[in-house]
Formats: sequence, structure tokens, C-alpha cells
Amino acid sequence: LRVLKLEVKTFKLLSESEEAVGFMDVILPSLESLTLVGSSFEEDLMPTFQKFPRLEDLVLKNCDYLGGKMNISAQGFGRLRKLDLIMVRLDELQIEEEAMPNLMELDVQNQGM
Repeated sequence: LRVLKLEVKTFKLLSESEEAVGFMDVILPSLESLTLVGSSFEEDLMPTFQKFPRLEDLVLKNCDYLGGKMNISAQGFGRLRKLDLIMVRLDELQIEEEAMPNLMELDVQNQGM
């Protein structure tokens, strides 16, 4: 599987559990593009999404994020080329230095910032 687009009302992933990380590495190791549309989530999913080793495109559109702050670590998204956060409700987006070294396109259209 290289491309995944989900239009779901609630998206829940246990990013802190080893099971979730193992699931991604085993089931979706080739995922290059991930799009979430109209989802609602309570936790910062960026640390979880950073586990996809081949992810190049990440799009969150019309999503409600109830946690307020998203963080992209310095080691995160080594292959990411496109990041779109379109109408995502969040208070703060923190991007650490040296994160996303291959990023070519960034589109942030936010309701909460």
C-alpha cells in the first residue's frame, strides 16, 4: 500500500504503544501518501506519522485536533516533501530545527492559530 486516504469522523491511534508502532512498520512500510479528511483526534499524531519510513505526502484537511499543540521532531519526516494542514484546528505547531529536510511544499491554513 503506497497511498491511503481516510475520510472518517474519528481517528484514534495509540501512538505511545509499541503495538501501534509495530503495526505501521509491518503493515504499512511502503506508505508514501497519507490524507485524513474530516477527522477528529485528541492526541498529536505527528510522532506517530513520523514512524512511516517512506512517507512523502501528508495532508490533514478539515480536521478537529483537540490537543492544541502539534510537534514535529528534528528527526521527523526524513522523506516528507509535502505537508498540508488545511483547516485543522490547533493552537500551536512546533517544528524543530532540521525536521523535514526534503520538504518542498508547506500549506498551513488553520482555524485556531
